[in-house]
Amino acid sequence: MERGDLIRKLFRGYYSSASIEAPNDIGRREFGFIFIGQEGMRRHMSFKSVEDLRSFMVRETPLHAYFSSAYYDFPDVEDMDGKVWRGADLVFDIDADHIPTPCKSEHDSWRCIDCGYSSMGMAPEECPKCSSRRIEVDSWLCDFCLDKARDEVFRLVEEFLVSEFGFSIGSMLIVFSGHRGYHVHVRDKVAVELSLEARREITDYIRGVGLSLELHGFPSKSVKGVIPPSLSDPGWRGRLIRALYGFISSASLSDLTSMFNERIAKLIYDNKDEILCSLESSPPRWPSISGLPTYVWSRIASRVVSEVAVHIDERVTSDIKRLMRLPSSLHGKTGLIAKSMSISALNSFQPLFDASAFGFDDCKVHVSHMPRICIGGSFYGPYRNVDVKLPKTIAVYLICRGSANLLSW
Repeated sequence: MERGDLIRKLFRGYYSSASIEAPNDIGRREFGFIFIGQEGMRRHMSFKSVEDLRSFMVRETPLHAYFSSAYYDFPDVEDMDGKVWRGADLVFDIDADHIPTPCKSEHDSWRCIDCGYSSMGMAPEECPKCSSRRIEVDSWLCDFCLDKARDEVFRLVEEFLVSEFGFSIGSMLIVFSGHRGYHVHVRDKVAVELSLEARREITDYIRGVGLSLELHGFPSKSVKGVIPPSLSDPGWRGRLIRALYGFISSASLSDLTSMFNERIAKLIYDNKDEILCSLESSPPRWPSISGLPTYVWSRIASRVVSEVAVHIDERVTSDIKRLMRLPSSLHGKTGLIAKSMSISALNSFQPLFDASAFGFDDCKVHVSHMPRICIGGSFYGPYRNVDVKLPKTIAVYLICRGSANLLSW
């Protein structure tokens, strides 16, 4: 059986018995679908009920299914202005591809399409050899990467959306994407009415883009009269000073010499205790250490911004007409279910098991390529051009991504 026909058969079997989860206000949402063997997306579609949606999924069996974050008066009109936009959920996309993890050097790889240069690890924004931005990425499911993505969701929700923006937990829906990350949907009335510009501001704030370190208490010229942030401060002031404190307390001499010349690095390293005690004091104060320039504090703060920011995809949040993956649908690259849950259920969520559509009985596949990965608590691979027995959920994942062919089910 051809790969496309096999995937269609497997997916249709799932949709024939699955309970499809429709978004709230389904009649005002636009839907879009990608199908096996067809180019582009079939969109500008609408459904009056979850029953209509489910019938379509069984009959047409899409490879990917999406719905709009936006609410429209006429969601099936092709002209975007003719749809008449009436608001949109505030949505966030957290993907392991955007989060630096050491295991990427073991299982992910990338290649420059223009010059052919390739390497293992997290893909750069541009090729270091020819500066091309046309990068082809080969990324894999991994427990550690998914755990880091889940940690980012908790930080997004608890540190920003609830603590700083005041949204309630009850207005949020968390969705495992079925691949390498999570989506967060905020359906609060205030969030739905936010403008494009407001969403961009939120995106920049969460990512720490455009922060004025000087205004947050990190001087670059003189500490005279400047009181540093308190370790208990809310917002970015507290976030940055806690990260600075953590960096100094754990930094090795080599960490410091990567940022400063040897003399300044040694001054910081030799005076760690005094620096930390000054920041712990009430009120806190910048330490007075002879020969230590003021810019040290803003430079360290600048370094730790990326560590305490949340790695969200800014394009998704700032898009008021974004199509998001439909919860309960299958992800065409993995065969896993896009699974919705509350934030309280996220802590115990196990992607491979809780999002499995095909179970864990063994089947036999021919694997063309698979690095060694840990998924679901077990290691698989490395495989190259071999016949192996694998749990069906793992086998379907490999088949969907084009890395295996089914030999026996």
